[in-house]
Amino acid sequence: MKTFLTILLFIIFTNFLYAQEQINKLTLERESLYRNYKETENLSTGLFGNRSKDNMQTTIDALNKIIKKDNEILDELKHIQENSKIEFTNKYNDLIRQNNDLSQKNRELIQLSERHKGYSKENHQIIEETEQKQTLLISFLALFGLMSLIYTIKYFVLKGEMKRLSDNIKP
Repeated sequence: MKTFLTILLFIIFTNFLYAQEQINKLTLERESLYRNYKETENLSTGLFGNRSKDNMQTTIDALNKIIKKDNEILDELKHIQENSKIEFTNKYNDLIRQNNDLSQKNRELIQLSERHKGYSKENHQIIEETEQKQTLLISFLALFGLMSLIYTIKYFVLKGEMKRLSDNIKP
């Protein structure tokens, strides 16, 4: 994203410098034409030091060149303005597209988070059920072990009693 903005700013800055250079070039050309006009305005080759028809025509031609150059400058300014609008529109559209992409990714993350919460609840329930089964099995085994121990002790106690009784019965 930063790289994209850096490149975009570089392109805009380069275009701005080029446009500024074009405007400066046209302005210098116009200044030259204006100097020529001023020179033609001072021409007086007519009768009694007045301006002749050729002098007037030269002045008019100089003014027409200035008007033409002014129109070129205005055209260049319009071109720069149109390019700026296009660049701004493109940049705006790119930002809208990026915003939409980020919004979509955000929605996907929210959905993934919700699914994860659901999975976590299911896993928690499965773990609780497994722990309950393990507790029940351990309790059963502990009870069975205790009963077996009691049975074994009783067995040997009764066996010992039987042997003692049988020893008492045999004279």
